[in-house]
Amino acid sequence: METKIVNPATSIEGPQTLEEALDKIRDLYKQEQAAKWGQGEQVNLVEDTHLALRKGYKEARECLKKELPDLQTKTLYTYAFVAKHFNQEHTKRWGVAKLQRLIALHKKERGAESLGDPADLEVHVPREDGSLVAKKFSDCTMRDLQSAAKHRKQGRKAAGRVVRDVPSGAEPVPKLPSPALWRPLAMIGLGVLAGFIADLLQPSVPGLVISVLAILLTVGGIAELVRYFVSIRDRIIAAFKGGAGLSTLKEQGMDVLRNGRKLLAAFRSVEPKPTPTSTREGNPPPPEKKAA
Repeated sequence: METKIVNPATSIEGPQTLEEALDKIRDLYKQEQAAKWGQGEQVNLVEDTHLALRKGYKEARECLKKELPDLQTKTLYTYAFVAKHFNQEHTKRWGVAKLQRLIALHKKERGAESLGDPADLEVHVPREDGSLVAKKFSDCTMRDLQSAAKHRKQGRKAAGRVVRDVPSGAEPVPKLPSPALWRPLAMIGLGVLAGFIADLLQPSVPGLVISVLAILLTVGGIAELVRYFVSIRDRIIAAFKGGAGLSTLKEQGMDVLRNGRKLLAAFRSVEPKPTPTSTREGNPPPPEKKAA
């Protein structure tokens, strides 16, 4: 006997071709989007006619949350947002999600609530190299709309920042060593003092050694003083090249003035102070008058 293989019967008649299946999916999608648009339209009617307020609710959102606990109030208002800008046919064709992102991109640019036919509206989509390309909404994918929204959000954040650019021709001012004025002046002062001491000890070997030391201190102090002014000159020139010459000139002038004051205070601190004994010897007290 021949055994015949019989395909299992099904109670649901499926599509015979792939095209029929795809058409069925598209039809169900349109029905779903039309239902979403219809829900949003009803929410707008409740808001516009104040039906919830007439029933004692403070606002329509409170009414929907209580009367429709199985539905997300936020989602319903998303549908209402799309229904306010586009009609049912637009929603059936493009879907609520894509239209919602399109509204977010164009709402700030157009005052009217209705945006008309969305197919020809332009969307600025960023490329990988950072440039923007204008595409019609009908040619945009969901990813294109998300990229455009992200780029616009980043642009708004960047617009609020204050960016201070360094001039293109300006070079950073080199960090030069900060010289000290007191060092060369102190060496010259010590050299002069050593010279006086050497003159007092002449002719002797210690006097000769101190004389050589005085010469070395004086020459070294002069060299350090020249180096000090050369360093200041280099700092000012570099500052003028970098565009900060006036501030650097003022800073160096104040630095010289501070070093001069410190050096003057140091000389004053070593000045001999008159002793009480010397004061009495130089200015003897007046003779006492004897009583008659």
